[in-house]
Amino acid sequence: PIADLVAVEEGVRITAEAGIGPLREKSVALCELIVALHDAWLAPLGFELGSPREAERRGSHVALRHAEAWPICRALIERADVIPDFRGPDTIRLGVAPLYTRYVDVWDALDRLRRLVERGEQRLVDAARSRVT
Repeated sequence: PIADLVAVEEGVRITAEAGIGPLREKSVALCELIVALHDAWLAPLGFELGSPREAERRGSHVALRHAEAWPICRALIERADVIPDFRGPDTIRLGVAPLYTRYVDVWDALDRLRRLVERGEQRLVDAARSRVT
């Protein structure tokens, strides 16, 4: 449909205007913020970094490993308005879209994740596995 093509055209225009280089730089910076907040806030709560620390070895996402990854993912979606991906058996994947993800968005998401686990909210959700997070 024409409306879909117009939307795609606008997305391509905005991406080209921003430039691939600056978008990659922002992606790296956003992911490095996730890694730093992981080290400061999440590692003491039993999380492990599942992605390479080196930016050149990862894309625009960071994987966080935790024994309770599935219920944490469910709780993030249901209780914290954070939409991660789950990768079995124990990985929460946080992706950033540098075109529109702000640094405050990353800060808020990791703060919500930290507080959720500190309160044990992952134990209050239905932990039955579904096919999609």
